[in-house]
Amino acid sequence: MFEKNLHDLVRGIRTNKNNEAKFISACIEEIRNEIKTDNMTLKCQGITKLVYLQMLGYDMSWSNFNTIEVMSATKFTFKRVGYLAASQSFHENTDLLMLATNMIRKDLCSVNQYESSLALTGLLLNSVKICVV
Repeated sequence: MFEKNLHDLVRGIRTNKNNEAKFISACIEEIRNEIKTDNMTLKCQGITKLVYLQMLGYDMSWSNFNTIEVMSATKFTFKRVGYLAASQSFHENTDLLMLATNMIRKDLCSVNQYESSLALTGLLLNSVKICVV
């Protein structure tokens, strides 16, 4: 259980061209289990795989709350993955947008310059996306 990282996911998609839909369905089930755990490393790894699958055209809106959880992590590398996932999957009609706004506000006021710059980058990516649409 939980043995596929992003590299394994990409390799598996490439090797299962004939059964790609079945393989991705199995991976999404595994990801659902990963992001339900309390282990933030597994949750972050699952969100990373979902970001990749979204770039391939699969919907990841069902994981928005888990994305907010990863955004609120104390470890910067996890927080960065959360902001990337939010900038890709959140839109103006997302139910949890108020939570994301409060998370961005908290990180903007942080004394840690990296967290502040991450929040600014997240704001920039989302505002450009909304302006383009």
